[in-house]
Amino acid sequence: MAYLKTDVAGHTDLDDRPSVSQAADGKPTTDNRLIAGTVAVAVLLTGGRWISHLHMGPLYIGDVLLCAAFLQAICLRSLSGQRRERIHGPGILIGLLLLVTGFHLLAVEGDLRMAARDAAPFAYAAIAYLSAGGYQRASDRGRARTVRLIHGGLLLHLSWMVVATLAPDWVATLPRVGPTRVFEIRTDFDVAVLGVLAGMSILRIRRGRIWLHGSVAAAALATGLAQVNRAALISCCLCVLVAVMLRAGRNGRLTLRAVTLGAIAVLAVVVAVLPMSPAGQRLLALNKGATASSELVENAQGTKRARLIAWERVVTYTLDDPARSAIGVGFGPDFLQLSNGDLPIGRGMGVRSPHNYLITSFARLGFAGLTIVVALLASLLAIVIRIVRRGPPDELTSLCVLLVVSLLVVSLLGVILESPFGATPFFWAAGILLAGHRTRRARRRQKPEQKKEAMV
Repeated sequence: MAYLKTDVAGHTDLDDRPSVSQAADGKPTTDNRLIAGTVAVAVLLTGGRWISHLHMGPLYIGDVLLCAAFLQAICLRSLSGQRRERIHGPGILIGLLLLVTGFHLLAVEGDLRMAARDAAPFAYAAIAYLSAGGYQRASDRGRARTVRLIHGGLLLHLSWMVVATLAPDWVATLPRVGPTRVFEIRTDFDVAVLGVLAGMSILRIRRGRIWLHGSVAAAALATGLAQVNRAALISCCLCVLVAVMLRAGRNGRLTLRAVTLGAIAVLAVVVAVLPMSPAGQRLLALNKGATASSELVENAQGTKRARLIAWERVVTYTLDDPARSAIGVGFGPDFLQLSNGDLPIGRGMGVRSPHNYLITSFARLGFAGLTIVVALLASLLAIVIRIVRRGPPDELTSLCVLLVVSLLVVSLLGVILESPFGATPFFWAAGILLAGHRTRRARRRQKPEQKKEAMV
């Protein structure tokens, strides 16, 4: 029996299964609750860095919400009287990353508090188990509620970003929250989040609501382009490109129309947008001669040189010792200072990361950990490519694709996945994509077996 399926872009086609959410065993799910961890993700996407510093004593808001989500998931699982359905986890790579992290924590002999701080970016991978299980148990209504809550958080994020961009002097008078201030913009992360909202708005455009979602997308892009951060600009533009290609795809495949519209969107950004935005000007300044006297060019190229020098020193320091190369320095040691990699970036500023997640992973975990991290990111990118090639997916999957793409780009040029406000939404979205991929593979394997049984 065929069913009519409507995707996030408003297209319809025939599908061979009902639109009701199904568990891994193929049976419909009836859990209308939010996917586990959604509240923490929505809160952190709403405020970013400044809201993540809200705390009571040693307890920060993100950690409290995540602990509550884990406890709720464990209690509901333990107290449920229903038969335990088969649930696919996010895969072996997440488990290996957590295993390596635990091994290094057990080997810590110095300051446990500092070691825990260094281990947190890798321990946040456990969120993938939380979201993977919640995603497979959630019904269509539960998934729709999840998207609505996160979309609401993204709209609130846009609102205060507009205010902070137009009235920076007023923001400077607001109360401080730890090392930051309420409504203080963290350009790399906040512009990446604006890219996610712009992509979602593009995917939501339908007849009768073009101006509504089009206006939101335009406001998000205009606010993002007003900031000065090159990595965030690239991230934002990639979100728009992915959304345009998903929006233009039809009947479960990537069409020539989708590729053409995506190319047009890229050309429009390169020709019309880059020269006008502060971040675009800094990006274009990288191609100018080093002898140029422009302050903008010198600033842009100076930042580039500082990053490259810091990366080279950290990699060289890690490779100088066979043990460090194999398993890294672990958690606790300040490898950035030990390698003098913090000199170009700024010694004494409390920076403990070289602004590149892969290099941080190599220094902390060595080749053993870096191999796992690279394999995990490669598998996520492969899933994203498959989803884009298949055409418009459901809205939750589209949201997760945009989150992974956006945050991954800025994490390679900033301290994003080393921070709770970046790591939490990234691994939450990664868990859903990995679980969804494994569930689809399991269903494909079950179909031939079911056909054989039916023939018998």
